[in-house]
Amino acid sequence: MIVLCATISAFVASCVYDWEVGAPASTDAGPGTGGAGGSGGGGADCADLLADLDAARIAAKSCVLGASGQCAEKVTDECGCHSFVKAGGSAEAQSFAAAVEAFLSADCKPSCAGGCSVVVSGMCLIVGGQGPYCTP
Repeated sequence: MIVLCATISAFVASCVYDWEVGAPASTDAGPGTGGAGGSGGGGADCADLLADLDAARIAAKSCVLGASGQCAEKVTDECGCHSFVKAGGSAEAQSFAAAVEAFLSADCKPSCAGGCSVVVSGMCLIVGGQGPYCTP
């Protein structure tokens, strides 16, 4: 019984809600503040850049439940937090990193709530009825 309780406690402690998947435009965890904003520097439209960023994030974090060797690599998101992706160095992960850079380079302000989660490994989970996605 003690082993079962310890296992359940460890599992519950490792469960986190991935604020990046599902509603990434308004619920990303990170140190920044502000909203998606209007237009940024260079005439870039922050709403369009945010839509591109969200699509790239979903593609990079999409995973297969139960498959091994995924959700181990991280990309730094627009809030400065580590975001686990299905495969580091993949075209999807590179597109996500490029979308983050484009968003920030245009002086768009991310919507970041709270601080970054301190998680050392990602997991492939269904989050809020969506996914599966690498979390966090």
